[in-house]
Amino acid sequence: MTDFVTFEARIEPVRMGRATYTVLRLPPEVARALTGASRVEGEIADHPINLAPSRMPEVEGPFLWTGKTLLDRIGIVPGEFVEVRLRPAPADAVDVPEDVTAALWAGGAMPVWQGMTAGKRRGLLYQIGTAKTAPTRAKRIATLIRDLTA
Repeated sequence: MTDFVTFEARIEPVRMGRATYTVLRLPPEVARALTGASRVEGEIADHPINLAPSRMPEVEGPFLWTGKTLLDRIGIVPGEFVEVRLRPAPADAVDVPEDVTAALWAGGAMPVWQGMTAGKRRGLLYQIGTAKTAPTRAKRIATLIRDLTA
């Protein structure tokens, strides 16, 4: 795997209609270093990430979405500057938390999980990762196992 590209960037609010989203713009030299990567891995403010670079007319150049859940976990707010380390990630890479992996094995759902696309697995993990409390997280993991083994 290639070396990390390290830089400092500001979490920026982007207004679209009535909604405000937050993004982290990739500086031109970083975008060039990551050319062709459909996903990047690394850290934002020492928090591990695996995200897809995006583009849209409202934001100049490529960027990473930094939604409220991610910002809350990192403990930062829009406008703050953060240290970022990125490198291209394998398109099928999915970081599965230890508690989810254990539940998949214990519930007999691992073969089904491994047969899913990386995008589907990331989507299911997002639902678990956005839980605000441990009981909600546990309930969502139990629901995942139930759904996969039904």
